[in-house]
Amino acid sequence: MKRLWILLVLALVGLTTCVMAAPSVYGPTGLITMPTAEYVQVKEMSIGADFLTTSTVPKSDTWFYKLNMGTYKNWEIGVVAGKVPTEGAFVNIKYYLTSDGERFPVSIALGALNLFSKDQTALYMVASKKFPANFSLHFGFKANFTPQEVYPSILGGVEYFLSDHVSILGDVGGQRKLYQVSAGMRVVLTPSVLLHLSAVDLGNTTNQGPLLGVGLSYNSYF
Repeated sequence: MKRLWILLVLALVGLTTCVMAAPSVYGPTGLITMPTAEYVQVKEMSIGADFLTTSTVPKSDTWFYKLNMGTYKNWEIGVVAGKVPTEGAFVNIKYYLTSDGERFPVSIALGALNLFSKDQTALYMVASKKFPANFSLHFGFKANFTPQEVYPSILGGVEYFLSDHVSILGDVGGQRKLYQVSAGMRVVLTPSVLLHLSAVDLGNTTNQGPLLGVGLSYNSYF
C-alpha cells in the first residue's frame, strides 16, 4: 500500500510538471525566444532568470530576469529587465482563449512585447496545441515596430516531452528581416522549479555566434 501511494504521488507530480507554464528567454510565457498561447493561470506567478554567453565575441554576456502574472481572467501581464533591454524594464501583455470540449484543446493568444520601447515593440498572434504523442506545436505571426518601418515575421516552434520531467524544444522567429533558429531543453527540478538550457540563434544571423544560456524559473500562486 505504501508503494502504491508513492507511485500515485509521483504520477500527480508528473501531471503537474507537464502543464507548468514557463517563460521564454525574452520574457513572456513561451518556448525559447517565441511567445506561445500557453499562459500562467489566474493568481499564478512565474519568476525567471536567464544568463547567456558566447565565446566568439568578448564581453557579450547578457542576462534577463522576468516576472509573469495571471492577473485577470484570460490575461497574462509580465515585466522583463536585465542587462538587456538597455532602456530599462519592458512590459509584456497577453490575452488568451482556449477552446472547450476537447481533450487536447487549441489555445490562441494575442499579445504585445516590449511595450514602451523606442524600437523593439512588437505585436503577435499565436496558436498552440498539445497532441497525445507527448508534443505540442506552436505557430503564429509577429510584427516589429520601429519609427521607420514595420517588420512582419512568422513564428513556429515545437516542444517534445521525453518524460514527465524533461522536454526538448525548438523555435524559429524573425528579428527584423532575419530569422533565428533556437533550441533548448527544460528539466523539472521540483513541481515548481524548472531548469532551462538554451542555444539562441544557431544560424549566427547576428555574427555574434550562438548564445548559450542557462536559467531557472519558479511558479507559485499568490
